[in-house]
Amino acid sequence: MKSNHLARFPSIGAFILALSAALANGSALAQNGVKLEGLALDTLDNNRFFTRLGGTVGDLLTYAGLSAGEDYTASGQLYNLTTKRLVGEAVNLTFTPKSSTGAVSLEMPVPQNRTEFNIDYVLVVNLYKGKSAKGTVVAKLDDLTNPSQTIQLHAIQSIRVVATAADGSRALPGQGGKISAQVSYLNMVEGYAYTIWGQLLTPSGQAIGVFSSIPEYAPTGKAGSVVLEFDVPAGYEGISLIPAIGLYHKKRVEIGKDGNLSWIPGSPMPVMIASDMGVDAPEQTIAIGVPFALQPAK
Repeated sequence: MKSNHLARFPSIGAFILALSAALANGSALAQNGVKLEGLALDTLDNNRFFTRLGGTVGDLLTYAGLSAGEDYTASGQLYNLTTKRLVGEAVNLTFTPKSSTGAVSLEMPVPQNRTEFNIDYVLVVNLYKGKSAKGTVVAKLDDLTNPSQTIQLHAIQSIRVVATAADGSRALPGQGGKISAQVSYLNMVEGYAYTIWGQLLTPSGQAIGVFSSIPEYAPTGKAGSVVLEFDVPAGYEGISLIPAIGLYHKKRVEIGKDGNLSWIPGSPMPVMIASDMGVDAPEQTIAIGVPFALQPAK
């Protein structure tokens, strides 16, 4: 499930601005003269959203008021906002600051999501004096409403495609026309930037070079629908065409001038989030002109 505070910060830039404002207002935790703040992000692509496969979260811990040359241990753990329980084993990082102020990164694994709902986790952190997670706690991050410490783990995100011609039927004249593909989605993240891209295939799975896309789509709810339109040229009399459509991470793909989609080299995997590409689905199939089997032999 999606917590309301996540919707307020759709981008990392917004998170950083919010964090800066919080620090300026003195809301960072001060304890025993020590101030501690954190920013939790996916180590792969520096956002706060994870696929259902999980991954690794890095928590950038910024501190002030420590004693230079002395040992400290940061101990972090994930807290599930739905079950209201800590998850997994605590991860510890021992460091020796060279000055009273600085930053360290605490990394910990994010488990897979095998539920049907998105999961919000808060990273809770205790900062101990010494080389172990025992003894005196000099600072902590345990505010369960802190957006800079909150990450979201997606459930299975899915799309379903239903195609029609302009008149609502599933047939176009031989000279071509327009195919409308309604893309219904589930478990999207409000405000997150997706790319929706598709191409027309023949029943045998051959591409004909006709593409359609929405390069950037930010849903306002986790469930909804959007329409892609494909322009079918003349020359396909007698066959059927199927819109094959996928949902992608916007920052990991790009749309070329010809409308085709390509992966941005070096971008983390996976690139595709969900797809509906069945070439034998009647609700996606549009007949063009007179079917070949009904045409007179030449």
